[in-house]
Amino acid sequence: MTARRSRGLILLAIVLVSFTMRGAIAAVPPLIGELSADLGLTQAGASLLTSLPVLMFALAAPMAAMLGRRLGTGRAVIVGLVLIGVGTLGRVVAGVPTLLVGTAVIGVGITIANVLVPVVIKRDFGLSAGRVTGYFVATMAVGATATSALSVPAAELFGWRGALAMWTVLVPVAMVGWWLHVVRREDPQRRVAHTADVAEPAHAHRDGFVWRLPLAWALAIAFGSQSALYYSLTTWLPSILVDRADVTPGVAGVALGMFQLTAIPTALTIAGLTRLRRSQGWIGATIAVSWSTFLVGLIVAPALWPLWTVLGGLGQGAGFTFVLTLIVLRSGDEHVVRALGSMGQLVGYLVGAAGPFVVGWLAQTTGGWAAPAGFMLALAAALGLASLVAGRDVVVHTPRP
Repeated sequence: MTARRSRGLILLAIVLVSFTMRGAIAAVPPLIGELSADLGLTQAGASLLTSLPVLMFALAAPMAAMLGRRLGTGRAVIVGLVLIGVGTLGRVVAGVPTLLVGTAVIGVGITIANVLVPVVIKRDFGLSAGRVTGYFVATMAVGATATSALSVPAAELFGWRGALAMWTVLVPVAMVGWWLHVVRREDPQRRVAHTADVAEPAHAHRDGFVWRLPLAWALAIAFGSQSALYYSLTTWLPSILVDRADVTPGVAGVALGMFQLTAIPTALTIAGLTRLRRSQGWIGATIAVSWSTFLVGLIVAPALWPLWTVLGGLGQGAGFTFVLTLIVLRSGDEHVVRALGSMGQLVGYLVGAAGPFVVGWLAQTTGGWAAPAGFMLALAAALGLASLVAGRDVVVHTPRP
């Protein structure tokens, strides 16, 4: 098999995995009203359904890196997919406890893929890693779009439990593709040398060196601000539109799908922009302006919500691709990718997990959306400032004794 065809099949496997990674979360917000009424959840309680998996993204990130070293990257991602499937089915079995446990399990599974798929991208695509990262994020956006737009119609047919459970069918497809095109290609020697790291000297395992780097902290803050903005809006955009723009829940669900879908163009093009200059801070600042305009528009001129939703979607697609691409660009080898990715997700998703909860609490406390919008504007400012530092032309290498 030619090297080009081999990389094409690996890319196919990455696309299949990424398609499963946001759907389990994005399917929930359009159904929050029905789900909350059925289970008796408050606004703050309902926000846990989005905040909890994001919290798991943070807490499980070190475990994901360790699992990649022990099992190999390919096999570890299979474990992550199994957890996504089990959690998606398990959360609809009974009441609130199983709903929350299943949601947490989904978060752990997605974390494993979040941390380790970029390692495969860095290892197997080299100079094309930025472009492939764009495909990775764009496919996540497609998955989120499909689940957001179809959740309400599916709930009308099958109820909210069926609408959440039906997305489990995507997991076996992703597992088969990943096993055939990634796991089976990792022969024992390659897996030891490149993913499990067993053959590497002991110092290569000490990923903690990145915690002393200002660059790593800037990446983590940018990651956290972007994550908090995305998950806050994924959770509450339908509610904001129902309250501020006087649309129906069905239209709000379609708007959320639009928010996800319009991420695709910028997710695919942002990697090319990172090559225009040696420093990429200007890209992060532009993304922050896009987020800010979106938020101000929703509050000041809610009747123009289609325009603001498209602008927000473009910003969030660019933002995720940007921070993931920066992790790859700032890394001199795949050990640093894993270390920066693990730290970025641990710190970043702790911030991200707080976002939906804080927005829900502010909305419930103040009875409106102005205060939540102010909080999210502060996050956009943090994203822009951190990007100016993280975007500098610096490459981090694994320290040698």
